[in-house]
Amino acid sequence: MKDSSVRIPRIGVMDSGMGGLSVLRELLALPYQVEFLYYGDLANSPYGEKSTSQILDLTRAVCHFFISKKVDAILLACNTATSAAALKLREELSVPIFGMEPAIKPALLAHEKEKIALLATAVTHREEKLQELKADLGAKERILHLNCDGLAHLVDQGDLQGARNLLQNILRIPKEEGVKALVLGCTHYVFLKNEIMDLYPEAILHDGNQGTVRHLANSLHLDRVSGRPTFELHFSSPEKPNGIRQFALQLLERGL
Repeated sequence: MKDSSVRIPRIGVMDSGMGGLSVLRELLALPYQVEFLYYGDLANSPYGEKSTSQILDLTRAVCHFFISKKVDAILLACNTATSAAALKLREELSVPIFGMEPAIKPALLAHEKEKIALLATAVTHREEKLQELKADLGAKERILHLNCDGLAHLVDQGDLQGARNLLQNILRIPKEEGVKALVLGCTHYVFLKNEIMDLYPEAILHDGNQGTVRHLANSLHLDRVSGRPTFELHFSSPEKPNGIRQFALQLLERGL
């Protein structure tokens, strides 16, 4: 029986564009009465090709938008934003800040003594957060870094053919080296699973979406508010707002 005295939580979910919708899709499958506010910063995407300070400023601005909407927590559903901004924003803001973590540890455990490949933006690859994780896991020599700058933008544009062309070049390296375990280090890439598997059928894909959703739900005790979640969509780009919303809904319902 639901406790009517328990406040329905409001959670902000942000990304540089459409990628975080792959996380929101899993959040909406939870049996909890939660209000999710999604913000895609399309006017400033892609984040992965900006400086760390620029990403911090942009992420901070979105978080202040969420705070104006009185959210109880914020999820940076963007690996790049997490790498560049999560630690600083946790110091600055009064609400809990959650972030994404590439599924490197599960991939390493699932493929003992084998190398794994990390598909991510240049920012994610270079930031201290990832370097510390690699050191903690003792896995510096087992990770093949694949720079995927430009791929997230193609997903935002719905350009599957362009994404496929870029992936074909990116995946050439792990194919040549026989690295089959691929970690999708950007939430945008989850929408490209079919394309990746078509280009590299032997690949085994890992992403951090489910782990992030479980961690957020457990940390915020969302099981206290059983029911059905709701959501709002917000985007910073004024260009064809109806078209952007329609595309976002298509991603939520069916994926690319």
